[in-house]
Amino acid sequence: MKTRLAREIGVARATMWYRRALMRTVRAAKKSRVPFEITLRQPMGNLGRRMSLVAKRARGASVIVGCDIPDLSPAILRQAADAVRRFDLVLGPARDGGYYLVGLRTPAHAFRLYDSVRWSSAHALADTLKNVPKHWRVKFLPMLSDVDVVEDLAKEQR
Repeated sequence: MKTRLAREIGVARATMWYRRALMRTVRAAKKSRVPFEITLRQPMGNLGRRMSLVAKRARGASVIVGCDIPDLSPAILRQAADAVRRFDLVLGPARDGGYYLVGLRTPAHAFRLYDSVRWSSAHALADTLKNVPKHWRVKFLPMLSDVDVVEDLAKEQR
């Protein structure tokens, strides 16, 4: 669930929004025809640790995407799946300074990639990029907005 959003609009409304957002993301994934897995039970720890463990479990190329991205499309998911075969790192930057998608060709550096990242801040993308090995090829996808707080929710409904 979106904890920051829940603090502002209440747990029930945030949960309802999250369920709709998850279904929208699943529809986009199905339409993309890219194989996908939904990870609902996530391990303890910050976002970086959770994403690292998901990438390690994939044992190869993986794309991790949030479900709080109103404009996520099947085309962007196909683009990410194609790019992760050719680039070491694929990032979908979010307008708030974070990112909505991360793709890794190999999980080898997943844990180091997220060292000292200031999650839920305007610095998350920049902090992550500081951890990228110099020899890696990085691909950026189109910038999109995510929904973290009530102001983001208001923008989505326009």
